[in-house]
Amino acid sequence: FLFLMGTFIFALIGFPPFPSFFAKWTLVMKLTATGNIAWVVAILFGSMMEAIYLFRWFGYAIKAENEHLEDFKVKIHKIVPVWMMAIGLYVMGYFTAQFTEVGAAINFIPLAFVGLLLALDFLPVFVKNILAITAMAIHFYFVYPELETLRLIFEVIFMVGGILALIAGFAYKGTRSGFYPVAILMYAGLTGIIEASTTLEFFYGWELMTAGSYFLIIRGKRSMPHGLSYMLFSIGGAYALLAAFGMAAVGQDSISMDILNTITYIPNWAYGLLIAGFLTKTAAVGLHIWLPGAHGEAESDVSPMVSAILLKAGVFGIVLTLIGMGGEQNQYSELAYALGWLGAITALVGNLMAVFQEDAKRLLAYSSIGQLGYIVLGLAMMTHLGWLGGFTYVINHFLYKAVLFMTIGAVVLRVGTHNMYEMGGLIKRMPLAFTAVLIGIIALSGVPPLSGFAGKWLFYNAILEKGWYIQGTIMFFSGGLAFLYLWRLIHTVFLGQLKDNHREVKEISIWFLIPIYTLISGLLVFAAKPQWVLQPMGDMIAQFFPTGQLSWNGGTAISQYGYWAGTAVGLTVGLSFIIVLLLVLISTRKAHKVKQFDITYSGERPERPETTHVAYNVFEGFYQAMWVATIPLVETFWTRVTNMLHDTAGFTRRIYSGNGQSYMLHIVLFILVTYLVIIGG
Repeated sequence: FLFLMGTFIFALIGFPPFPSFFAKWTLVMKLTATGNIAWVVAILFGSMMEAIYLFRWFGYAIKAENEHLEDFKVKIHKIVPVWMMAIGLYVMGYFTAQFTEVGAAINFIPLAFVGLLLALDFLPVFVKNILAITAMAIHFYFVYPELETLRLIFEVIFMVGGILALIAGFAYKGTRSGFYPVAILMYAGLTGIIEASTTLEFFYGWELMTAGSYFLIIRGKRSMPHGLSYMLFSIGGAYALLAAFGMAAVGQDSISMDILNTITYIPNWAYGLLIAGFLTKTAAVGLHIWLPGAHGEAESDVSPMVSAILLKAGVFGIVLTLIGMGGEQNQYSELAYALGWLGAITALVGNLMAVFQEDAKRLLAYSSIGQLGYIVLGLAMMTHLGWLGGFTYVINHFLYKAVLFMTIGAVVLRVGTHNMYEMGGLIKRMPLAFTAVLIGIIALSGVPPLSGFAGKWLFYNAILEKGWYIQGTIMFFSGGLAFLYLWRLIHTVFLGQLKDNHREVKEISIWFLIPIYTLISGLLVFAAKPQWVLQPMGDMIAQFFPTGQLSWNGGTAISQYGYWAGTAVGLTVGLSFIIVLLLVLISTRKAHKVKQFDITYSGERPERPETTHVAYNVFEGFYQAMWVATIPLVETFWTRVTNMLHDTAGFTRRIYSGNGQSYMLHIVLFILVTYLVIIGG
C-alpha cells in the first residue's frame, strides 16, 4: 500500500518516470520560450508547495508508529484496478519519454533495477547488499571508459564511494526493509547527472537523486523534521534549475549540456538561478539549515552517503555552470566574486558551529558545511590554481569525511549515544577506530604529510595569485577553528577515562573497517603520490583556465610562490614520527602505568569516571567570546517565512467553506477577472 501511495504521489507531483514529469518539463520550456517568466514562477512555486505537503504526508505514513492500528484486508476486486492504474502510470511514463524530442535517450534500466529490489525486499540484507554492490560495480565498469577526466572524478566518488558505503551495510541484520530500493534510486540519479548529455537527462537524474536521498535521510529515528527541511530546499533548488534550463533552451525542448559552454545570451540572473539551485545541495550559508540534522540523525552508513557523496552533486553542478560562464574569459565576474564571499563565510560559519557541538555526528555535519565552503571559494576564483585547489578539496573531503562519518557512526552503533561527553577512553576498546579517526582528522586539518596540506598549499598560492586576501584570511582563520573541534572529537571520544558502561564494548564491526581502511589507503596514496591525480586534473582544468598552471618535476609541484613534494614530505614526516616514537618507548619502558583513578587533583582522588571527563561544554569560554557569531539568524529567517506561509494558507482555506453559493461566487469572479485580463491584453 505504501508503494501504491508513493506511486500516485510521485505522479501527482511530476517526478520521473511518470508522464507528469515530461509534461512539467515541456510546459516550462514552452512558457520560457514565449517570455512568460511570471507564469513559470507562479506554477513552480505552487508545485513546490504541493510537493512539500505530499512528501510530508508520505514521509509520516512511512515513519508513523502503527502498532495501535487494527489489521485490515482489502478485497481483491477492489485492489486490482488500483494496481492496474499504478502499473499503467509507469508504462505511460516510459512511452511518453519516447515521444519527446530527447526523452528517448533516457536510461530506464537503473529504475527497473530499483523495481526489482523493491520486489525482492523480503530477502535478507546480505543478499540484497550483494545485488546492489554487484549492479553498481557492473555499471561503473561499462561507463567509466566513456567519461573524460571531469566527469570521471565525480563518477568515481558516486559509484566507488557508494560501493564502499554499501559494504558497511553488511553489519546490519534482518531485511532492512525499504533501504536498498531508495539507496539505488539515489545512486541512479547521481550517475544520471554525470552521464547526462542534455539538460532534460540532467534534470531527470537530479529528481531521482533528490527522491532517493530524502527517503534515505528520513530512515533515522529523529530525522523526519530534518528530512522535510532537506526536501523543501531541494525541490526549491530543483525548480530554480528547471527555470534556468528553460531560459537557456530558448524555444527548444532541451539542449546539450555542452552548449552551456558556448551560449552567450543567457541572462546573468539565469546563471544565478543555476548557482542558487546547486548551492542548495552544497548547503551554502543561508541554505544550510537542513544539513546538520539530516546528516547527524541519519543511519550510521547513510551519513557518509549524504555527506561525502551526495553533496558533490551540487559541486558538479556549480562546476558546469562556471564552465558555461566562460572560464577565464567569463563576463560574469561579479557573480563569481559574490560566490567567493559566500564560500568564505560558509567556511567560517560551518567550522565555528562545529566547535560548539556536543553531538559527534552533528559536529561532522557542520564540518562538512565548512569544507564545502572551501570548495566553493576555490571554484569562484575562476583561476587554474583556484580550481585545482577546489578539486583537491573535493577528493579530500570525499575520502576523509567518509572515513570520519563511517567510524563515528560505527562507534555510535556500539555505545548507543551521539553525545561525546557520554563517551571517553574508547581507544582501549576500539584501537582501529581510533587510528582511523586520527588519520582522518590529520588529513582534514591540513597537517603534513597527508593530502589536506596539499589542498591548503594550493589555496595559499591561488589566493596570492588572485589577490583575494580578505577571503583568504577568513578561510585560514576557519582552518584554525577546525583544530578546536577535531581535537575535541578525538580527545572526547577516544582519550580520557573509559565509562563504566563501556568496559565491555567491542571494536567497531569489520564491515565498517573494510571500507574505512580502503578509503584510508586511498588517502595515503593521494598524499604520497599527488602527481598521479593532480597532473591529469590540471590538464583537464587547463581547457578552461590555461594560465597560471603548476609545473611538475617528477612528484614535485612548482608554482611561482614555492613548491610541494608530497612523497618527500611524507617520507620526512613518517621517518621523524618513527624516530620520536622509538625514543618515547625507550625512555618510558620502566614508567609506571597510571590507571583510571590513580590520580589526584585538589587533594582528592576521583571515584567515578564522570568526575574525570572534561568534554562537556569544554569551549564555554570561547563561546562567551564568539556567541554573537552563532546567533541563528538564518534559522530565524526561515522560521518566520514558514510561519507566514502557514498563516497565509490558514487564511485562504477559509474560503473553502463547503457552501455551494460561495463556490458559485468564486467561479463567477474567476470568469470575470479572466475576461478583464483578456480584453486588457
